[in-house]
Amino acid sequence: MIELPGRWFDGRSSRAHDVRVELLPGVLGVDGIDGMRHEWPIDGVGITPRLGNTPRVLSLPGGGRIEMADSPLLAQWAGRPVSPIERGADWLERRRGAIAVAALATVLSTVVFLHAGVPWLAEKAAAHIPPVVERTASAQVVSLLTRTGVGATTLAPARQLAIAAEFRRLVAGEPRARDMRLRLVHAPGIGANAFALPDGRIYLTDELVALAGSDDELMAVLAHEAGHHVHRHAMRQALESSSVFLLAGVLLGDVSGSSLAVSLPAVLLSNGFSRGHEREADRYAFALLKRRGISPRAFADIMRRLMKREPGSAGAGPIGYLSTHPPTPERIQAAESAAGPGTAGGPRRPDDLQ
Repeated sequence: MIELPGRWFDGRSSRAHDVRVELLPGVLGVDGIDGMRHEWPIDGVGITPRLGNTPRVLSLPGGGRIEMADSPLLAQWAGRPVSPIERGADWLERRRGAIAVAALATVLSTVVFLHAGVPWLAEKAAAHIPPVVERTASAQVVSLLTRTGVGATTLAPARQLAIAAEFRRLVAGEPRARDMRLRLVHAPGIGANAFALPDGRIYLTDELVALAGSDDELMAVLAHEAGHHVHRHAMRQALESSSVFLLAGVLLGDVSGSSLAVSLPAVLLSNGFSRGHEREADRYAFALLKRRGISPRAFADIMRRLMKREPGSAGAGPIGYLSTHPPTPERIQAAESAAGPGTAGGPRRPDDLQ
């Protein structure tokens, strides 16, 4: 007969009693409880899994428990096979190197998930957002912009019609083109700017029209904003900025999307799009411009004008065009690389659209 030492708790107080535990045929015997011997059927005694140097706990009928150091005998007393999960957890707990590797793997997995997994989930979930949510969120953004002084355009009617017609030709046949509506606005509080809303409205300010040196430059900016709409960047950014639980809910259809409608205006007006989204919109714009016979150099030209207008600035207004985009020199270089040598189509003056 072999006895093992342990500490008995009655389940009603924190006071412990030193006891001796022994296994008899079908019975667990314990000596030392109130100076008496107690016995319980072994089938009614529970035992916690083996986990490193953590004490094992025997749960006794009636609510008491006994804590004791691990022993090979306890595995025999438990009378049940050890699961692979328990065996693996115990192996990790007994090896500091394995613990360090597991901790590092956990951190790396979390980083990879945040940088790759969340954007991937957001892209998939954005396609399931109901159009009514996009319209509601866009209406809220417009309401906020109106308070900043965004108003009716001051461009001549003929100029408005000409730019609108050119924009329609630019996006004709493109994905989600039926949703795209150009809005020309006077926005001194925002300055030279353009932005796309989730429901397809694309805003172009009078100030940016005045800044552009050619109509190709205007179309280059609008092509970029069309890219945001085609790739659903507004909704993807809102989802990426939200919790993983909201992402999962959208994918599984368990949420209405009202929380997105509330958070999206703040995302657009404060954080803007991520650099990954901006680069994706740039690539889309370069390809679209080349399909329309416009050199992507027009995009580089308008970026240089914006830099010259706001040297060293992050951008004017709540959604400055330079504020959250990738570094401007990088974008200029990308546009010129996309243009390549001898791209067809020369720059058009603003008068060409009148």
